[in-house]
Amino acid sequence: MKEKQPKTDKRTRRAIWLLIAGFSILMSLPFLVPHLGFVSLVGFLPLFFLDNLLREKQVRHAFWYYYAAFLLFNILTTFWIWFVSPAGAIAALILNALQMAAVFAIYRAASRFIHRRQKNPVTADALSLAFFTVTWLAWEHIYFDIELSWPWLCLGNAFATTPRLVQWYEVTGAVGGSLWILLSNVLLYLLSVSRTRRERIGYNIAGWCVIFLPIFCSEIRYDSYKESDDPLEVVVLQPNIDPFHKYGVEPQSGLDARLIELMARETTPETRYIVTPETFTYNVDIDHPERNASIQRYKAFLSAHPDASLLLGALTLRRYDATEKPTRSARTAGAGTWIDLYNTALVMDSDTLYGTYVKSKLVPGVEIIPYENALPFLGKIVQKFGGSSNSYGTQAEMEALPGGDGHQLGAMICYESVYGDWSRVATKKGANFLAVMTNDGWWGDTPGYRQHFNYARLRAIENRRDVIQAANTGTSGLINQRGDVLCKTDWWVETTFRGTINANDAITPFVRHGDVVGRWASRCFLILLLGLLVWAAADASGKRSARGRSAAGNA
Repeated sequence: MKEKQPKTDKRTRRAIWLLIAGFSILMSLPFLVPHLGFVSLVGFLPLFFLDNLLREKQVRHAFWYYYAAFLLFNILTTFWIWFVSPAGAIAALILNALQMAAVFAIYRAASRFIHRRQKNPVTADALSLAFFTVTWLAWEHIYFDIELSWPWLCLGNAFATTPRLVQWYEVTGAVGGSLWILLSNVLLYLLSVSRTRRERIGYNIAGWCVIFLPIFCSEIRYDSYKESDDPLEVVVLQPNIDPFHKYGVEPQSGLDARLIELMARETTPETRYIVTPETFTYNVDIDHPERNASIQRYKAFLSAHPDASLLLGALTLRRYDATEKPTRSARTAGAGTWIDLYNTALVMDSDTLYGTYVKSKLVPGVEIIPYENALPFLGKIVQKFGGSSNSYGTQAEMEALPGGDGHQLGAMICYESVYGDWSRVATKKGANFLAVMTNDGWWGDTPGYRQHFNYARLRAIENRRDVIQAANTGTSGLINQRGDVLCKTDWWVETTFRGTINANDAITPFVRHGDVVGRWASRCFLILLLGLLVWAAADASGKRSARGRSAAGNA
């Protein structure tokens, strides 16, 4: 008969909830309060102590306790999704926390197995936490590439307001910051549970080296890094149009007039690039953009500024005449006609359209119905809760868009600036600087738009490219190649500004090789998981053999 587990006493329950609160608060602070990235280096300690307490007290339904910890972490840091869609916010918070809890559940299952077979509990903890570190990093790496993707809380993003500490992201990318956070927490936890003097000395040395050596190297790199001297004058536009009333309230001709007036305020003969937010105009045929009235108006303005190129955000479309659905994202327009819709960046001057890039990291439920081919009913469910009924079109890779002056740029549309391994491809293809085109007014005056702006600082370090951020609402600004903010606008104001950035041709190790940390973690996870399964199978086989020998002896 299975032994009944004891009930959790009041003192234990209080300790459990204090540890849950400690984890969620410590890990949320770097995302909410500027300059507190270093707090994440100890943020997981309450979670590890929680796990230890749950095991020691044999607490029932342990999964729900650490799920509560991750859910509270998600709520504190990204509650602002609620202002876009309450139903979507609930789904995003629950599912993202569930994935984090699933990673922890895999670790706990492996930990139980390791602890049963390793006599030294500290060694068992070390092996278990090494497995956890690899599993978490593998999940983050995979999470960047799936359709149901929301990597806003990649642990390495905790240093977005303290970029001086992570100049080495030019080598590892932001997932390297996740590795730093996990290793620091693991070593400090092992130090706290060490039983022998030798263990304490070893974990002390390792822990402080892991914490301070990256900071030391980063400080040296920050002070020694010099930007290339290739100045470009740019004009950044923040039209400040309420995104909930953008289309159908004011005619596009009126919006175009406001945008052109903003351009005229700051554009000079030395201006080389003018940057707008995403989706400023719409209904642009991507194969015949010159037919669009907005494009014609912008070209007329640019004719007086022949040395300036316009990076324009537009909703574009492509038409097909076909009896069957021509692409996954195509939607019927009736009478054998289909259309694809795209969130697009276009680079143009008064005479030439130099190139287009289609946003391809799409917001689940808003711009893409995840796995709609395999689960076609999801479109109706998402639409019922206020989302889109169809997906936007995408392209296979990030592009470097040429400008009229011979330079190239990488356009990150909306939250694509969270995807470091994706955006680096534009730099690898020749982009000399980067631009974030966004509309952050959906979330109101909350941490959302601030977090988004600061994530661009990490892309600047990874690529060693100056970054321009143009937001319809939210915060626009310029960021240099060390991740320093050169200038930024206030929230919810109509404005434009002129500034100077430096183009750069150098290629960083991260741009060249990508997310090496995540790729190797994924491979190591598969190897470790296979090893655990073989170990478990051998152990089970040994037990069966022992029972067989015992039965034969008794006979």
